[in-house]
Amino acid sequence: MSISDADIQQLLDERAIEKCVMRYARGIDRHDSALIESAFHEDGIDHHGGAARRPSELSAWGNDLHATHTRGHQHFICNTTVEIDGDVAHSESYVLFVLWRRTEPIVDISGGRYVDRLERRGGRWGIVERVVTVDWTAEAKEGADAKGTLATYARGEWDARDVSYRRPLAWGPQDVADFSFGTRLSRPR
Repeated sequence: MSISDADIQQLLDERAIEKCVMRYARGIDRHDSALIESAFHEDGIDHHGGAARRPSELSAWGNDLHATHTRGHQHFICNTTVEIDGDVAHSESYVLFVLWRRTEPIVDISGGRYVDRLERRGGRWGIVERVVTVDWTAEAKEGADAKGTLATYARGEWDARDVSYRRPLAWGPQDVADFSFGTRLSRPR
């Protein structure tokens, strides 16, 4: 079996598009405006509900919304399909988003999709249009705070203090004391 240059390029393009979609999810969960915006081309547009926003507007709105209305949140990218035609691609990514409400003991869990049109410009894939769908929603009661062994796990942060930004990654006893789930939460509760 031989693999053609076109097959290799297809795989490289699909991977670049998947990484683009993942950058958005990581950026929104870390409140990293630059990372959110890097998923889009500068003239890109995102349709969340009835609003259409440019990348800088989207990052400001999303970060403010999550900081104001949630105590925690995560966006999980699941299945992604990609169709490429030259320098234009369409992708559909299933997403689960979990939002822990700030003022109520409720966790919102929703399933939806990011339906994207992307373009390759200057060798870089970026979103030029995104429509966010919400296909289902559910509410759950929040669980108890972490106890026992779970209280010693690293706690996620909403900025560059998060462990995922550390280069090189190093973790020691003081980090456990300073950044563990059970002892530290720097974002407002």
